[in-house]
Amino acid sequence: MRKILKTGALACLIAGFSVANAAEVPLTSLTKNCKPLVNKNLKLPQPPIKGLDERTHKRLTKAQEKMAEGNYPEGIEMLKKLEAKAKDDYLRATLNIQLAYAYAQQGKQQESYPFFKKALKYGATSLPHQRVQSLRINVAGFMYSNGDKKGAVKLMEEWINNSNVDDAQAYYLLGAFYADEEVGRMKDAVCPAYFAAKTEVKPKQSYFQLLLALHWELKDVPGSATMLKALVEYFPEENRFWRQLSQVYLQLDRVKDSLAVMEMFYLRGKFDTENDYKLLSSLFSYEDVPYRSALILEEGLKKGVVKSEDKNWRNVAQNYHVSNELSRAINAYGRSAEIADDGRDYLKQAELYSDKEEWQAAVRSFDKALKKGGLDDVGRAYLRKGVALISMGRCDSAFKALDQASKYKKYRKQSNSWADYAKDRKRRNKC
Repeated sequence: MRKILKTGALACLIAGFSVANAAEVPLTSLTKNCKPLVNKNLKLPQPPIKGLDERTHKRLTKAQEKMAEGNYPEGIEMLKKLEAKAKDDYLRATLNIQLAYAYAQQGKQQESYPFFKKALKYGATSLPHQRVQSLRINVAGFMYSNGDKKGAVKLMEEWINNSNVDDAQAYYLLGAFYADEEVGRMKDAVCPAYFAAKTEVKPKQSYFQLLLALHWELKDVPGSATMLKALVEYFPEENRFWRQLSQVYLQLDRVKDSLAVMEMFYLRGKFDTENDYKLLSSLFSYEDVPYRSALILEEGLKKGVVKSEDKNWRNVAQNYHVSNELSRAINAYGRSAEIADDGRDYLKQAELYSDKEEWQAAVRSFDKALKKGGLDDVGRAYLRKGVALISMGRCDSAFKALDQASKYKKYRKQSNSWADYAKDRKRRNKC
């Protein structure tokens, strides 16, 4: 009977892949002790509400209209003149924000950066708190991209210390900044990355990938597996996560789980690389499911995804042989024999034909094996060819094969016994 994979491991793994409605972030040895990053009870500063006088408001509106028409140079010049005459920090901050966005909207990110920075300087105590927090995030991003990575970290830490609400983007940026090699605070990055993923209502791939990268870099392989499982659960169309999860399970010596992941991936119809087929085939073989091992690898070969090499066809043949699928094994040995440099696979094929008592086909394969050469045991090939010929009733031809076999000391006694048997059959007109 063919041995079929028990469904226990696969069923258990499938049960674990229950897609949640929100971003449920699994706990690991690195994330289980993460404490909230912001103080929810923090009292936020309440700067006095300010506005623009009518004259300034009109000039600002006119500058904005110029830029809306595409006339950025004139609009920017008007804003700069207003900023030069500004007498309070609120107005300076407001105008610098407008200038920053004016440059950013033109794709001039580098030129907008100084204005964002000035807006933060003037607005720290004059602008509404949430607007200051947004500026901190924007300026930190500019600082990081301009190479001031430690300054960017400091500014994001200021954001944390001045917030009483969770913000997924801010947490993600702080985690990414900490993880930068130049900053060198990989362990500190874990909790911000964790809260970024946890705060986002809908699972966000980049947040989970950051968590995965951190676990991997910190050599937490079980944690990496946990994060990959979440990535597979939330983003099943991303083929690389299935492959990575299977490989990480192998590193953890969780072979059954590795097999279950790859089989689920296969059943989704996503196999498109040689390694996909080879890995699943080898996993089935390791788990003593040779028939499935052969079937999977043969499918890859027939589709042309797996290279048609003798070692691959031989692998198929061997697994079919172990499964007692002799006809399939014979065919696979034939395919490998055609490609191989020697006749060993033809010899295997011939022996299987003999086991099935298909004597004529066996003799043809013995002849091909002997002709192609490179056999480890030539005497065995001649002996078994002689036996096949006797079984076909061709004793005269059998004598020649057995005579060749007798030249090998190992098979001399057997070949002489079979020759005597053939002579007896010939005397009785049965050969």
